[in-house]
Amino acid sequence: MNKRRLPLPLILLIPIVLLVIVAIAGVYRFSLSDEEILAKFPAQKVSADPIVDQVFSIQSANPWTIEVPQSKAFAFIDQYDPDLHQARGRYDDGIERGQVVVDTQRLIPWTTEGDALYLAPMVVSNQGSGAFYYLTLFRFDSQRSRMVVADTHFLGDRIEVTAVTAEPNGVRVNMKVREAGQSMADAPTQSHAILFAISSQAKLLKTP
Repeated sequence: MNKRRLPLPLILLIPIVLLVIVAIAGVYRFSLSDEEILAKFPAQKVSADPIVDQVFSIQSANPWTIEVPQSKAFAFIDQYDPDLHQARGRYDDGIERGQVVVDTQRLIPWTTEGDALYLAPMVVSNQGSGAFYYLTLFRFDSQRSRMVVADTHFLGDRIEVTAVTAEPNGVRVNMKVREAGQSMADAPTQSHAILFAISSQAKLLKTP
């Protein structure tokens, strides 16, 4: 049985028609602006991180991560307890694993001309018995739309932070610590206060 073959002129016409179609599509594409092209597609809604929204009232699509002091690890803050006023997240540094807890009840904003700053006590714990308290200065990086740690200052091990108060010259941290020679198993009872200034570079400066 003889196979049917397309006439030669028709075979030559097919690629010409395809080239014409491609050319027309190209002309149509470049006749539209980027805004017109984007308007033809439904806009995807970017959801804000719920914890950043709850704690700071800031709309950010990026999750809240905290660089753990004295470590290269980052804690991913994925839990928030409004009753306890605590934001929590775990970290894993290979050998060391633990948890970071931010006391949002004592979180205060700090007025600045640049990015928004916030101060709060933070507790870092690991597999041991220690609970290491830090005063943490958070900064919202508006360019990256991300909450980051600007600076931290170690306050003590297994202490009790009672207040963080903004003052004209800085921030005062009131806490209860142990007396010299007191067992770590005993609750801290001695009142103590530290005053911090905040530099224009978003650094905590302990003042006398």
